[in-house]
Amino acid sequence: MTGTRLNESNLFAWLVGGSLLVSAVAGAICALLVSGKFGGSLFIGGCLATANFLWMRRGVEAALQLQPRNASRFAVLRYLLRLAVMAVVLYLLIVRLGLDIFGLLLGLSVLVLNITVFSIYLSTRKGG
Repeated sequence: MTGTRLNESNLFAWLVGGSLLVSAVAGAICALLVSGKFGGSLFIGGCLATANFLWMRRGVEAALQLQPRNASRFAVLRYLLRLAVMAVVLYLLIVRLGLDIFGLLLGLSVLVLNITVFSIYLSTRKGG
């Protein structure tokens, strides 16, 4: 990613790297300014959102390789599995490990923020 410009061909790598970087920096800043628990929760939420995004991409790529009649059922089953795993992980993080809910939610939003920023950047760069 170093030395390469953002474009449509490497957008996914920039989104993943940018989300992890923003999660780490925001988590560190919040750990210093708010609390370590909040900052750690924010970072973990950002990592979790990024992992979910990567898993979703792999599922879509796999579904696109299947026959159309099998692809929809495969995609729905993968979606439900991913949703169930995320629910269990979030439950464990909040109830068992006691992570800060608001920090976790803020971290889960980092990827959406990055997608929005990259979309605005790409559209303004092209004059749209």
